[in-house]
Amino acid sequence: MRRAAPVVLMIWPYLFGLVFLMPDGQDRFLDVFLNVYLIGTLAVYTLNIWNAVTWRGEGAADRLAGYDMAVKLAHIPFYLGVFAVGVLFLLAMVVPAFGFVSPIVISMLAVVDYLLMLTSSSYGICAALRLARAGRITKRGAAVHVVLHLLFMTDVVSAVYLFRRSRRQG
Repeated sequence: MRRAAPVVLMIWPYLFGLVFLMPDGQDRFLDVFLNVYLIGTLAVYTLNIWNAVTWRGEGAADRLAGYDMAVKLAHIPFYLGVFAVGVLFLLAMVVPAFGFVSPIVISMLAVVDYLLMLTSSSYGICAALRLARAGRITKRGAAVHVVLHLLFMTDVVSAVYLFRRSRRQG
């Protein structure tokens, strides 16, 4: 279960794409799918945060850093896709009807992205704290990595650094 949770998190955002594969006229099925996906999202996010926080044992920091990097890199295409959709909605604001809808959609996309980023960052934050506790990085370095994991793009840089650092010292 410990190893399966980050793998599920890696593919979870892409499962939403199944909505676009459904044939027209399946409104009831679409409603059920969206409700199940929302509940599943809460479960997957909660499970992964719990998984990262409670991961113990020898080599826990190294594994957490590895999963952090893997999840972050797996999510890059998703973030790029959401960014592209956001730009399209921003450009569509020249049409008066989208002047009201676009900011709402863009805000929702930003919230979804940030919650996904925070969930995957739980692995990196826990890895940084465990590496600092083991003396493999400084406490100040761990604090910097925690902050970097709370910001877009810098979280990926921090994840790669923590993974490389843990492998070099491990």
